[in-house]
Amino acid sequence: MIPLTRIYSEMRRQPVIGLVTLFGTALAIFLIMIVVLMQNVNTIPFSPESNRGRFLHGRHLHMKTDNGECSGGMSYQTARTFFCDLEGAEAVSLHTDGSSQTTAGIPDAPQAEASKLETDADFWKVFDFTFIHGNPYSAADVESEAKVAVISESLAREVFGTPDAVGRTIMLDHFVPYTVRGVVKDVSPLATTAYATVWTPLSHDARNNTWYNYFGGITATVLAKDRSDFDRIRKCVTRNKAKFNTAVKAENEAWNMIDHGSPFPQEMLQYATWSNQPPDVGASESRRTRLAVYAILLLIPAINLSSMAQSRLRRRVSEMGVRRAFGCTRLRMVRDIVTENLIVTLAGGLIGLLLSLLAVWLFADMLFTGSLAKRGTVAVAPEMLLQWSTFGWALLFCFLLNLLSSGLPAWRAARMNPTDAIGGLQK
Repeated sequence: MIPLTRIYSEMRRQPVIGLVTLFGTALAIFLIMIVVLMQNVNTIPFSPESNRGRFLHGRHLHMKTDNGECSGGMSYQTARTFFCDLEGAEAVSLHTDGSSQTTAGIPDAPQAEASKLETDADFWKVFDFTFIHGNPYSAADVESEAKVAVISESLAREVFGTPDAVGRTIMLDHFVPYTVRGVVKDVSPLATTAYATVWTPLSHDARNNTWYNYFGGITATVLAKDRSDFDRIRKCVTRNKAKFNTAVKAENEAWNMIDHGSPFPQEMLQYATWSNQPPDVGASESRRTRLAVYAILLLIPAINLSSMAQSRLRRRVSEMGVRRAFGCTRLRMVRDIVTENLIVTLAGGLIGLLLSLLAVWLFADMLFTGSLAKRGTVAVAPEMLLQWSTFGWALLFCFLLNLLSSGLPAWRAARMNPTDAIGGLQK
């Protein structure tokens, strides 16, 4: 194995070329890690959305009439009709479509800002929250519309001064009293479906917030037993939608539901921009664009690295001649150079990985939300940062390019006549 002292000596002898090679690799890894993380933040599994790979989402309803069309979220009754009795589903949760801003506090004290999400009891089966104290509310609580709540650790500390707030009363929605049933670990806003700071049972308003009898503010999240069950689940939903459409047309012939194939997996949510279009519109083009960006981010630094590697080898021809004159085999010389490049690539890769982790930790808000809010507003879970597959593929690419750019010239240099090599001549 090549001594690390030799690499250090070579770096000292050619510091500019050595540092450019090292940090060129670091730059390539840094850029690709940041860009991939920004692209995949909506699909990376992390608590409480650790089961994103088994999620199916139903959010929108699109209907046409004789006079035009209407689209939006589902009413509670519509969502129940679509997502009942699903074969292959482990659990199905109906909840409001995103959190709403409210206030939280105690009497005779300043009110804190809070984000509230109204859910059913199965919400706690679909998402894997970490309970610090207490438990989630039950199906009976939801059915009775009990004034109970689950709150985040940070909200508990802000309102009560301690995370142990189970059993205490918190004032929500303009001083409506709720009893705290549980306290959970803070949730990152990047958990776009489950995020809130307070969760309450579906209220009467949420259940009856509807227009044209079919639309409302409810969304459904289906947790499949396995991704192989997606097709079975979709068939069940399609069957339920067909029954729904038949009933609607029997009641009012002017209405006709347009089925865009929902529910959709997690990776398609980023394309679900409009409720009257399937979310995969433009998906293929977007993927091609991302691949082109990745290639550019890797190729430009990698080409520079290969040029530097060849330059380093040209400067070491005399050294190779001396080693050949003292009996070093060609295979050994090539192996040493390849090993040296591997070590330098690994070192640069680790530097790039550390830089990407630091950048995300410091500038999460700017990277993911476009804001320059105070650091820590957007919490980034470790499992989001450590994308080992991306890091591995990017590192392998840099190493292979370095191998081609250094290994072949090294073999050519090793075949030179030792006298010519020592004299710095090249055939």
